[in-house]
Amino acid sequence: MKTLIKKIIHKGWPVVFLLAILTLSTVASCKDDDGGNNLPVIHYLRLTDPVLADSTFTDVERGTMLAVIGENLDGVIEVYINNQKISFNSTYSTPTSLIITVPYDEDFKLTSTNPELQAELRIVTNHGTATFPMHVLSPGPNIFFVSAFYPIEPGDEVTLMGQNFYEIKRIYFSKDSVEVTMPITDYQVSNDYEQITFNMPDKLKEGGYIFVDCYTDEASIEFVPAGPKPAITGISSTMPMPGTEVTIVGKNFINVSKVNINGEFDIPKEDLEVSEAMNAITFTMPEAPENSGKIIVATISGTAELEGFYPREHIVLDFDNRGSRSWGDNSDTWTTDGTTDPFIADRNYSGIKGTISANNSWWGQIVTTTFWPGNDIIPDDTPISELELQFECYVTKLFDGPVLEIQIGGNFDASLKDYVPVSSFTGKTETAEWMQCSIPLESLVAEATWKEFTSRVNENPQDANTQLGIYVRNPSNKNDVSVEFYVDNFRIVPIQKEN
Repeated sequence: MKTLIKKIIHKGWPVVFLLAILTLSTVASCKDDDGGNNLPVIHYLRLTDPVLADSTFTDVERGTMLAVIGENLDGVIEVYINNQKISFNSTYSTPTSLIITVPYDEDFKLTSTNPELQAELRIVTNHGTATFPMHVLSPGPNIFFVSAFYPIEPGDEVTLMGQNFYEIKRIYFSKDSVEVTMPITDYQVSNDYEQITFNMPDKLKEGGYIFVDCYTDEASIEFVPAGPKPAITGISSTMPMPGTEVTIVGKNFINVSKVNINGEFDIPKEDLEVSEAMNAITFTMPEAPENSGKIIVATISGTAELEGFYPREHIVLDFDNRGSRSWGDNSDTWTTDGTTDPFIADRNYSGIKGTISANNSWWGQIVTTTFWPGNDIIPDDTPISELELQFECYVTKLFDGPVLEIQIGGNFDASLKDYVPVSSFTGKTETAEWMQCSIPLESLVAEATWKEFTSRVNENPQDANTQLGIYVRNPSNKNDVSVEFYVDNFRIVPIQKEN
């Protein structure tokens, strides 16, 4: 028998065949012991991998393929999990085994949210029914943030905001994640299992961690009575147009009092919209700061900062003070009067608009002069892979066929082809509003370092008027496609690393 099993594993025969061979060797003695009773029986559950044959269990994840091991499991008619009929393949059935897969779809009900269901596996055959206790696990819990009025005093109401607060075993405070400082026994879970509310214990005045121990897993979050320190992880644009909406994302934006712009002016509390999850702040940019700097968000528990806001020293083209449009068909430079697209702009801007025919590889261009930041702004040894080209773009409607080609530094061999503008914040093409686009510089430049790049482009100053170009072509068979978009404030900046 052992030799036969080795041959089966070596030849990679189906798992069910191996299960059948393994169990048939014992079925005869079982039948003799039960006196001829052929009622189906389930002995245990295990994974189908023969290597894990000794791993038996009663808790299973959704989507798991299981081997059900027992006796008299032939003639299966129906299979139920949590009193819900599931599909099965009769090919994977023998008198001593049945292979099934726990459903993963959203319609499959779990006992965590439907306690009236029986947590069991039920196999119905043409000669009887077998049951076995089986618990299908819910998704593990997550805690996003602590909602409360800070500073939190004993007796104050506290709400844990998160998801998957199913089958809670215990909630407790701990200073070191090992020793339980204070258990929380009086709490309420919301109907959607996304909130846990309780009152702060009288004895707990110091910080630590809150743990939520559920049947499936455990989640925790740091607890600071005075309020956790805020953090900024991103922004919708580093150079938003005055009059447009700006969104700062991060965490712990609790009782925000103001947002300071580059040390020049404040956005007061009444002009700020903070999300319910306290992880986003939205406001309208009232004006452009004169200098580059940083955004500072002030909260009850401290401040959070984001460097590189309005990085004016990094601008290579703004159609005002640095660089200008040199030439191009179907393009121009404008100053908005507020009556037509883009309605709002930062002084001068450029763009391309018109109608392009099918299979047109040379139609509209914006070819410009540029200004490259010196090594006092971008050090010579900076890898090109650590830089990106950012610019503001306004698309009147989604591109349908046409695509852009962008070249920088006059090297068409390294140009970015088939580009469609998308927001670096949302990942989508936002229409009828300014959005920040970001392109890794290595997608546009062949050199490895900033010095290598600037050394080449500065060798021939007379070519400066061709060192950044945007070209529209239509590789599709769609005729008479309308194109209209505008661009401004091109800058080369370090790629923002996530905090």
